[in-house]
Amino acid sequence: MKSLIKLPFAILALSLAIPAAHAQEAVTPPPPPPPPKGEHAEHPKGPHGDSLRYLTEKLTLTPDQQAKIKPILDDRKKAMDALRADTALDKDAKWAKTAEIFKTSQAQIRALLTPEQQKIFDELKPMRGPGGPGNHGPGGPGEPPKPPKE
Repeated sequence: MKSLIKLPFAILALSLAIPAAHAQEAVTPPPPPPPPKGEHAEHPKGPHGDSLRYLTEKLTLTPDQQAKIKPILDDRKKAMDALRADTALDKDAKWAKTAEIFKTSQAQIRALLTPEQQKIFDELKPMRGPGGPGNHGPGGPGEPPKPPKE
């Protein structure tokens, strides 16, 4: 007899506990996926994706300008990759070549901008390399990166 009296209370307790458990599951979002690994994994469009996005935001680039600037950034990346792989050059020669690569790409990009955009561009730091986002060295569009002091 006692078990018959306990049965409705057990059913009531279960009926209250199940919705509460489901509500708690629905409120807790799944954890975010781990960040991808690799040298430039944080940029979904590749290593220069952030530079193009940065320039687009800062200069309000048109789609036509973006399409013309992307190959310049692609070429710069290829040149920098080749330079990093070149074991024949010493550190000073690599810095000089880096400065040349950046100066060339900056001039090519600047030529595609309106006079108003050029004023803003001249005040920006390079997108990559010394002085760019994530780096705190000297350098600007008109100033090539300086070699590190030993």
